[in-house]
Amino acid sequence: MTVPLPVRPNPRPSEPLSSYAVRLADANGLSRSLVLVPWRHDIDVPKAELDTVATMGGLDADAARRLTMNRYPLAVRGHGQQRRHGWRLHHAVVWICPACTIRTGHTDLLWQSALMPVCLRCGCYLVRAGTRHIVRPAHPRVLELADILRDLAEAAIDQPRARGILYRLRRRCQAAAATVKDDPHGVEPGLPVVDVAAARQWGAYPSPDPGTVAALLVLCGRRLAREQPQRPAHSRRHQAGVFTPADQARLDWFLARLRHHATSDGLCPRHVPALLPLPANGDSPARRPGQWLSLTRAAVALHLLITQALDGHPTPEDATAALGVTGIPTSLLIDGIHTGSGLRDQDADLLSRALDALLAGGLADYQRRRDTLRAVTRLPSSTTRRLPPSTDRTDIQVMALGWIWTRFTHGPMRSGPWPHIPDRDIHAFDTRIDPETRLLLHETGQQLLADTDLLTIPAAQATWAGVTRRYG
Repeated sequence: MTVPLPVRPNPRPSEPLSSYAVRLADANGLSRSLVLVPWRHDIDVPKAELDTVATMGGLDADAARRLTMNRYPLAVRGHGQQRRHGWRLHHAVVWICPACTIRTGHTDLLWQSALMPVCLRCGCYLVRAGTRHIVRPAHPRVLELADILRDLAEAAIDQPRARGILYRLRRRCQAAAATVKDDPHGVEPGLPVVDVAAARQWGAYPSPDPGTVAALLVLCGRRLAREQPQRPAHSRRHQAGVFTPADQARLDWFLARLRHHATSDGLCPRHVPALLPLPANGDSPARRPGQWLSLTRAAVALHLLITQALDGHPTPEDATAALGVTGIPTSLLIDGIHTGSGLRDQDADLLSRALDALLAGGLADYQRRRDTLRAVTRLPSSTTRRLPPSTDRTDIQVMALGWIWTRFTHGPMRSGPWPHIPDRDIHAFDTRIDPETRLLLHETGQQLLADTDLLTIPAAQATWAGVTRRYG
């Protein structure tokens, strides 16, 4: 009779069953074979074995099922006993992250499919297990596309349209793999070099090389991008052809409005968070994977505009460095502001609503919040003692500090001290904690900011309104 084990760790987000079985066995001093037979590949797991792991780990049926690929449709996991003609890699092909798998053993369920050739935690390309490798940072377009594909894989569970998108994308990638040429520079500048021999292996199973798959996904998945990527540099002549005289007038009007608020309200670039628009209720809502990029681009654009309104001469690199989001791809919005070519109507509406939210919130000094919280690597002991019990105190401290970062800086995890941790992990942590813990972390964040700000606010300005203006 199977009974729950004494130590029952919680599954990590997107963790496969094989990884969880190893952690469960190690936590209780058992061999893995006593929890799950070693030849299981996280797909087509018999119900009896899955129920056994669920009972030992104290998991409900849904949580256990999420550890396997059984829940994905055939368009993702393939057909037949061999799981061919889907996104599932051959069982002999194992992809790992050269940064975190070797160091911590972290793996992801979708790494067993060609939908995920990168590690979204570390922002680098995956490699085949057992091969020589180096850590290579992934191209921003590949990271953005991987976020979208993860979202589509989840949606495909119950949405026929998402299943159709993934099916057509696989067919396009397979056709491109059969015709791609041997180009030492890759399909596009900045993307991995295509291994033609590995590309030709895309048939019943996807190509076994992660770099080749990443290049083919970008080549064939242009329609999936939420925003069309722009070239690294644009001339004024090119931008003039994109923007109209009305866009130019709209940009001049918006700059005039910012100059007014800079004079009357003290608006300056320090008041811009790394993510726009600001939530109306002061709390960060759940965002779709990949959505943070478009909102961060809007923050960079507003930072540029405010600096220009104060007679500065900023560059996009200066703005991204100030917000802590260096390395993000440019956009037409940012390029149009930087070159002074114009501001489109929909972009002006987004920036206007964000500016209204900033003014209504009292113009908090987000730059000071970022500078203060970036140096905090450990929680106060008074907070640590009151956190819920966990098998790994280091992980829960990082999750708690990430929660504080996203709530008080209104920025993505990419802008903080832990850029390898995706925002979805913080959202999952937020859904697991109880209201009392959430209040504890909120008070801790306020105290961390207050301890620093009260040392620098002059006595003449240390009024309630002045203190609230600093940290809310």
